[in-house]
Amino acid sequence: MTATSALTASAEGIRLRVRVKPGSPRRAVLGRTVLPGGEDAVLIAVSAPPEDGKANAAVAALLSKLWGVPKTSIRVRVGASGRSKILEVDGDPSALLVRLRLWLESLPEA
Repeated sequence: MTATSALTASAEGIRLRVRVKPGSPRRAVLGRTVLPGGEDAVLIAVSAPPEDGKANAAVAALLSKLWGVPKTSIRVRVGASGRSKILEVDGDPSALLVRLRLWLESLPEA
């Protein structure tokens, strides 16, 4: 698995493929993982339940704090009701890619 294959540039910013573990006893980025379809993703645990968008909001809050970006700049692009999602982060794609690639490379394999 390559550290950066879960991350791609988009017209609005970047997209990040994630796998969410809602209802977890802790909230944390657990590391890089491979989804059942073979795609690379970031595994994220949140304590919020998987109902009414609560887990999605918790993921956005966690990542916005880690990355220092507004929560409103992170949204679910694909998979709002599933555990596998593609998040979109608004901003300058080249600046975000550089910063988030370094972050991704620092994550362990989950």
